[in-house]
Amino acid sequence: MFKNFLRILAVLYFIAFIFHFLDLFDLRLSFSKMDELQKVWIVYLFLFDLIASIGLWFQKKWGELLFMFIAVSQIVVYGFFREFLGPQTFLIWFHLITLLFYFLLKFRYKYR
Repeated sequence: MFKNFLRILAVLYFIAFIFHFLDLFDLRLSFSKMDELQKVWIVYLFLFDLIASIGLWFQKKWGELLFMFIAVSQIVVYGFFREFLGPQTFLIWFHLITLLFYFLLKFRYKYR
């Protein structure tokens, strides 16, 4: 079950990578009109979502750590800097729920 969860996360993070790839070419968001900090944020997500998806797919420890780092960073940025990127309530809840499931499954399968 835990390995399947990691694969599902890998697919979701790869989809996020595709969204950010589209952003870079103004096909989803207006990257060319963003300020520098917003551009850095999009590039950060573009790169790290791809790397995390690869690590999660191959069930590497570094993929799990990168997933947690990205999730926490998005919770912090979207939670405390709403004026910077707008309200992203769905993403905050998504990351909270995926982290919760991750730790529940990790704990369950570690102590079986």
